[in-house]
Amino acid sequence: MAVTYIIGLVLCIAAIVGSTIMDGNSFGPLIGPSSFVLVFFCAVGVSMMSFEMDDMKALPKACIRALKPVSVDYDARIKFYIELADLVRRDGLLALESRMKDVDEPFIRHGLGLISDGCDEGQLRRELDTWVDSMVERHAAAPSFMRKMTTYSPAFGMVGTVIGLVNMLGNLSSPEELGGGMALALLTTLYGSLFANLFFQPFAERMERLHEAEVTQLMFDTDAILGLHTGTAPRALVDHLESLLPPAQRRGFEERKKSAA
Repeated sequence: MAVTYIIGLVLCIAAIVGSTIMDGNSFGPLIGPSSFVLVFFCAVGVSMMSFEMDDMKALPKACIRALKPVSVDYDARIKFYIELADLVRRDGLLALESRMKDVDEPFIRHGLGLISDGCDEGQLRRELDTWVDSMVERHAAAPSFMRKMTTYSPAFGMVGTVIGLVNMLGNLSSPEELGGGMALALLTTLYGSLFANLFFQPFAERMERLHEAEVTQLMFDTDAILGLHTGTAPRALVDHLESLLPPAQRRGFEERKKSAA
């Protein structure tokens, strides 16, 4: 579970609860099932109109992944590529085929398979770029859906408020009910703002950050696979791959070689 997301959510809820208690207010008037139904399901329904069913089927999985920490073990990746570079220098490109069974990640396995099949550098780069482009297209739907939910939730909050005001003004014969009617009418606006800013917007941001991390990882692997194909020396390969990392994660070839040994 993403620790920062949980901490942020708890902090926001605590602030809302704390401020309500500090003002001496109660939470009873803030509970409105009809407001929840109108804002949430209308926002979901209108957002669905812009997408296909396949996009909707992939959405739950994308939401679950968005709650997981965004982290990539680049140290283990560089160690793995050092071993492959030594293997290529010692036994040639065809020796990579013997390591494919040990690779769990489809992208890396696909790249090593292309090298083993004798693809030239241009074809190898095109195949890897196509894989990345396809992933980018597939992953664009989930954060886009959440962005639309962020937009439509406040809009339908206002719709609910207008409906409530219309019903309230149509019942002016009962002045004692005006206060409750006004509170209920404004409740949908509150729900729309809370849904948009407390849930949908943060989810969209996390999905986009996860997507960017995955693209960065694939581009890192692309450079490593192309380096293996051209027979780049292990030291030069490590220097290049470390140039793609933040300075704090750079350890140098010698230290990584000792670690791998």
